[in-house]
Amino acid sequence: MQVSSAASVKRIPVSFLVASFWLGVMSVAGIVQAQPTPSSPELELKRAQFTELEKQLGRASRKKVAALEDDVAALKDYPLYPYLLRQQIDQRMDMAHREDIESFLLNYHNQPFTYGLRGRWLRYLATHGEKKAFLANYRDGMGATITCQYLQYQLEDAGQPEYWLEKVEPIWLAGRSQPDECDPVFKKWQQAGMMTGDMVLGRIEKAALTGNPKLIPYLKRKLPAKEQYLADLWQRIRTSSSLVLKKSQFPLKNKETEGKILAYGMEKLAWRDAGDAIKAWYLWQPADVLTHQQQLDVTRAIALSLAIDDKPEADEWLKRADVSGAADDVKRWHMSYLLRHEKWQDVLDLIAAAPEYVQQDEAYRYWQARSLEAMGLPEQAGIRYRELAQERNYYGFMASARVNEKPSLKHIATPRSDENMQMIAERPAAKRAQEFLALGRLIDARREWRYLVNSLDTSQVKDAALLASEWGWFDQAIISFTQSGFLDDVEKRFPMAYAEQFDDVGRAYDIQPAFAMAIARRESSFMVDAVSPAGARGLMQLMPDTAGYIAEKRVSTDELFDAGQNVQFGVQYLRYLMDKMGDNPVLVSASYNAGWRRVMEWLPAGKNVETDIWIETIPYKETRSYVKAVMAYRYIYEHQLGESSGLFEQLAKSAIPPATGLSSPGGRAGGTYAPK
Repeated sequence: MQVSSAASVKRIPVSFLVASFWLGVMSVAGIVQAQPTPSSPELELKRAQFTELEKQLGRASRKKVAALEDDVAALKDYPLYPYLLRQQIDQRMDMAHREDIESFLLNYHNQPFTYGLRGRWLRYLATHGEKKAFLANYRDGMGATITCQYLQYQLEDAGQPEYWLEKVEPIWLAGRSQPDECDPVFKKWQQAGMMTGDMVLGRIEKAALTGNPKLIPYLKRKLPAKEQYLADLWQRIRTSSSLVLKKSQFPLKNKETEGKILAYGMEKLAWRDAGDAIKAWYLWQPADVLTHQQQLDVTRAIALSLAIDDKPEADEWLKRADVSGAADDVKRWHMSYLLRHEKWQDVLDLIAAAPEYVQQDEAYRYWQARSLEAMGLPEQAGIRYRELAQERNYYGFMASARVNEKPSLKHIATPRSDENMQMIAERPAAKRAQEFLALGRLIDARREWRYLVNSLDTSQVKDAALLASEWGWFDQAIISFTQSGFLDDVEKRFPMAYAEQFDDVGRAYDIQPAFAMAIARRESSFMVDAVSPAGARGLMQLMPDTAGYIAEKRVSTDELFDAGQNVQFGVQYLRYLMDKMGDNPVLVSASYNAGWRRVMEWLPAGKNVETDIWIETIPYKETRSYVKAVMAYRYIYEHQLGESSGLFEQLAKSAIPPATGLSSPGGRAGGTYAPK
């Protein structure tokens, strides 16, 4: 419906506006969660008026904005009123309204509806030559364009230009091209002799490492002729890491920079061809050209590349890389390699030699117990298993299964303070978040909620989490509980979100609801409108093409943002993967994260590998963590649903079969688990 005049917003019958409002909400019902939002005819009218005014202001001329002032003022007591003020200001960006703009920025400092406004105001002032007003309104952290304009103004009047010129360096050193507005201050900075050759080399390095090679030819011209070859080396090593095998390309006239280029090239080569990287290592005698840290980085890359591919040389290089100062993942991969080859005494020796903080990590404690068990020392293993079994995580649950004990959830309900919750609910940001939820605008609601939570004392965040939980706002409740540090409320952190849909669809496709809910909890924390960087959408984070393939039809974005349909497609996809992977939940979970074809490549060659060892040696860190989380979450949801599949008992007694143990290219051969 179009409203032709400002006054007509008030003259429309309340019943019509309310009906129109709820029709609008129903049109996006797929991304609206049930929550106890306040409701009354008056409030519903204000929501409808706000929505209509927002549309009108978005397309209004300046004259029309003025005509709508009374309608905007009539909503002064409505929580989302500041958003209408912001729209008015956006349409009145001029010196005549300077007082209104600056008062708005002052009164609502850094609140979500002010985002971008100061930058827009400063750009207006710069464009119109309002130097004094610009300087008064500038704040640090406004981005390169505005900061350079600020420095230019200061340099025009400064009695001590050196002070302001020193602030140019970090802007110029960025590893990407900077805006043209920075050219005048860059020129003054260079003319003052403040740009050095080392700075140029540093910026070339940043450009190479951050994927901005087009900047390198420009920077090369700023180097002395005798150093320009270094820019060429950076350019060439990016596309041809095997250049490190040619000593003639590195004259070592600038050992520091050439060492950086060599280290970068060797690391890159190691992931492509570890054998060639080893040749380069011995060719260069790294102690002569690489720093200690560079040597650690290169040996790490070689060792991990060999370990992931299970090469015979991996043991030697892991020992070489696993030294003081090495990255934490070196020791983890060293242990994984030893586990893969069942070198139990070596695992114990590695853990015993590790720093105390490493030994106390749950993964190392579990594998210490497993090694003792494998070596025929059940009593010592049992002591460690029982200690670890008190913890609520994947390793704690696995330890419980090893000693035939029930996993410990240690649920503790969040201490409730009605007074604190009411105080938080009355905060303007909480009211705005709740209104956006009622309007189905989840992105805006989350933006307000993040602002609210970040403004609270740490002790109050759990109260906010409990409030979000009671609103039925599952994703923000989960995130807020994590932020609060109060992790013992298992029921709230693992809510029974969309349980009916998961149950109905799960039964239809023979997928345990707890399994599907665990996937959704890990994928999106039940955020119905979640979108990943890769484009996966909705509760179960499905790519449109994947959903379309499974459903045998074109699937729209709106369908993936509908909770019910997303669950339908996601559970169908789980059934598809179960058929591919012999009903093995570990392989299915890994496939959901990394793709089933890749998981097939990770299957053992020749013989079964015990399930916990196979999980620990998954090449991708993200997928390793994902599988462990989904298994733990599935157990928690089984407990919540009053079900018991003996999941961890089966994991402790099972093994992952070679690809030949599954039907090819998929199917149900092999059963749920392969015997050890």
